[in-house]
This record gives sequence, structure tokens and C-alpha cells, in this order.
Amino acid sequence: MPFLSEYYPLILYFSLFIGLKISQHAVLIRPESHIQKGWGDWTVWGILLPLWLVLFGPVVEFLFLGHRPGLWQMIAGGGIFIAAGFFSIKGYLDLQQGFIQGIEHEDTSLVVRGLYHVIRHPISLGNILFCIACPVFLAAGPSWIPALIGVLGITIRISIEESYLQAHIPDYESYKAKTWALIPYIY
Repeated sequence: MPFLSEYYPLILYFSLFIGLKISQHAVLIRPESHIQKGWGDWTVWGILLPLWLVLFGPVVEFLFLGHRPGLWQMIAGGGIFIAAGFFSIKGYLDLQQGFIQGIEHEDTSLVVRGLYHVIRHPISLGNILFCIACPVFLAAGPSWIPALIGVLGITIRISIEESYLQAHIPDYESYKAKTWALIPYIY
């Protein structure tokens, strides 16, 4: 049993990640979702690559650098993981058929239900929280670098997406004035 107790943080870490991915996949494959799949545009890579580094970087630090999280780091990281899952999954559910991986798409429409009534990018907020959850949960050090790069990639994508939506959706400017990009009363 010493093996399990030593690697318990990793087992819990990957359990949270797998739970998040299974939940997202369950939402994305629902027949009524009509979510358009594909790799989207170039901005997707500015998010996906850092997200994968953020996922595996703390594991490398755990295994090879001996970084071990304390109980409070795992609790905080677990809470952030759960929040990341909530915002991503609820964002997908609220969008239903409106989710498209690429920014510039002809059939773009404005969604103002659910979380989108208050914030414009809940799925991006989920991704940002994921970038934070991974290094917090496993008490990582250098893995904060791809986490910050991931957050930068997400904010760049938000900026590009908002420019496109303002140019192609007539009501977007008034929607933008009534909502927050990510965090109410802050940004």
C-alpha cells in the first residue's frame, strides 16, 4: 500500500481530469446539441498546446522533481477543477448548437441564455480555471509558465472572437454592454 499512498495525489489528479473530460464528452455527443466539431482556426492551437503542457507538466514535476502537494493545495486545486468543469459543461449546454470550434463561421448566432446572460465566454473561463487548477493541485512550479501562456492564448482568442462577432452580429455591441467577458464586475 505504500505505492498507493505515495501516488494518491496523481491518482486523484487524473481522476478529476478524466471525470471532467467524460462529462464534457457526454455533453458534446448529445444528439440535440448539434455541436460542430473540427479543429477550428489557428487560435485553437494557442490554447490546446499550453493546456496539454499544463496537464502533464505538474505530473513530470511530481514524478521527477519530487514536488508533493499538501492537503490544502489538493483541496484548492480540486475546487478549481470542479469550477472549471462547471463553467465548461454549463457553457456547452447553454450554447447547444451554437458551439463552433473556429471563430469565423457563417452560421454564427447570438446566445444569451444561461451563463451567457451574465458572461460572454464561460467555456473560456473553464479553460482558464483548468490552467490554474493543474499546477495548484500538484504544487507545481515551472508548470505555471505554460499555464500563463494558456491564459494569454485564451484572452487573445477572446479578443479575436469578440472582434469577429461585433462585425457579424448586429446585436452583439448591446449584448457586450450588458455582460462581462469572464468575471462579473471585474472583466
